[in-house]
Amino acid sequence: MDSNNIWFKVIVGVILVGYMAFIFYQSLKGGIAYKKQFENFKNSHKHYETVVDGAYWVWVMVAMAVLAFILMLMAPKLAKDGQTYYYYLAYGCIGLVFLGLSIDSYTHRRIYLTEEGFFFDDTYYRYRMIANYEFKNGIVTRNCTVLMSNRDKIVVTKKIGELLQTKQKEFKKAKKERRK
Repeated sequence: MDSNNIWFKVIVGVILVGYMAFIFYQSLKGGIAYKKQFENFKNSHKHYETVVDGAYWVWVMVAMAVLAFILMLMAPKLAKDGQTYYYYLAYGCIGLVFLGLSIDSYTHRRIYLTEEGFFFDDTYYRYRMIANYEFKNGIVTRNCTVLMSNRDKIVVTKKIGELLQTKQKEFKKAKKERRK
């Protein structure tokens, strides 16, 4: 099949843009849910501590998205022999993916701690719901899976996982002190 065939271009474009738009939509939907639930959390918890691990990742992802969109605009100068369409398509899709990743980085690299629990992603969890921690210390993967008693699993950064462990111990200690 000839790559300059108009139907081939349309099919490839629809598939790629559709899939990338779906990925971006999922990230955007998660970001909107996060914002809405965070407002509810702020209204019901006046005193909370914000912990952000790796806020620079949000800015790195936004910068990469901007770079991809700039390269998309430069496609006529970069492309050879009628391949401009594919350059537009590729850089536009890459830009959408990086925008989605920036939203995901924002929501998954911050946690809000209270005396009795924490708000992560779009849910408030109590320390007493935590069943176990599974730390992964690989070369690439350095995170913590927090297993909840209701069978939920949340994946946080290693630093946040260690902080949750500490806060849970403090919560249990304070609970023992209140019982005396």
